[in-house]
Amino acid sequence: MPGTSPALADLAGLWRRSLLVDERGRDTTSSVTWVQGPARYADLRQPAGLSPPRGTGSLADLSFEQLLDLAGQEAFAGRLRHAEGAFHWGRTIDYQPPAALPDAGRLEWHGPVLVEKGLHAPYVEHWHPAEEAGGSCAAAELVGPRSGRAGLLVRAGSWFGYARGRSEPLPAHASLAELVAGAGHLGRARELLDCEVSLGRITGDRWIVERSTLPHREGRSLAPALAGGAELSVSDTGPGGTAYQLRWEISAAEGPLHVLAGS
Repeated sequence: MPGTSPALADLAGLWRRSLLVDERGRDTTSSVTWVQGPARYADLRQPAGLSPPRGTGSLADLSFEQLLDLAGQEAFAGRLRHAEGAFHWGRTIDYQPPAALPDAGRLEWHGPVLVEKGLHAPYVEHWHPAEEAGGSCAAAELVGPRSGRAGLLVRAGSWFGYARGRSEPLPAHASLAELVAGAGHLGRARELLDCEVSLGRITGDRWIVERSTLPHREGRSLAPALAGGAELSVSDTGPGGTAYQLRWEISAAEGPLHVLAGS
């Protein structure tokens, strides 16, 4: 029924965006995908024309111009809440510097399209359901036992979203592109971009990254594995491109935890 608002539980699954209208204009070409679990989510937004280099092992393989191109992406992950008729996307991990305004909007069905209208900023987005989560819907908030970095893994049906934060927060006074452009050396530019939000598909026991803020992660297996109910490990990539198992502690979880394991 047009004009009806969904409940939080209705959103579990995979969503694709077809339209954004905001103060910058109209966008129908960016590749935007949102994976929603019971409450936690991951969202990746890549502009049209972005051509990440294939076959690279790490950010160290990229030129400054290629690094600057990556800074135009948007991606975030955290917890979605529904309160007072609006939805609030809390960003535990954000690829861009923190925004001045909270991310919140009202959602209404208009035929097959879920229309989002900004609560604190004037914007409209059109979302389309691509896959319902079904019984395989769960998420875990993660923390690095030594680094203290934030992480998140969410599954919705045959899709997953994985996010890993930076070792230190970004300053809020500029965009990521401006920060990268002003980096004094390539090493600093790589540090600024070392934040991962990856989305992928699950086939059997294989969790393959399809799109990522980090080009070298695409096509690789995430290989999540549980150790009891308190730890989770995933396959990560070191600065030199070597794969290793990154261990996380689970700080919060929702849904059946076993569906977050690759085997």
